[in-house]
Amino acid sequence: MRAVLILCLAATVAHGGELCRPGQQHRGKVLDLDVANADLHDVMRLLADTANINLVIGETVTGKVSLRLKHVAWDAVACTIAGLHHLRMTLDDNILLVVPLK
Repeated sequence: MRAVLILCLAATVAHGGELCRPGQQHRGKVLDLDVANADLHDVMRLLADTANINLVIGETVTGKVSLRLKHVAWDAVACTIAGLHHLRMTLDDNILLVVPLK
């Protein structure tokens, strides 16, 4: 996996519950990300490190993703991935839980 990561802004994570609600304002740390055919678990670990949060990802979450993004909030990236791979993301007590949608 090739990744280029540049942290630009340090915004606090102030989410509770569902991370990817319709109309959600994304305020996470901004990054540049360039990955090709990367495993979802690896990309989610990278996003969790960027946000300085804990991560729990279900074993049934599988797949690959290619991204080339510039100056995008980490939580916007996570929600974009969630939409593509039909995932549900919740953030409670600094723990991001990633599971398939039911």
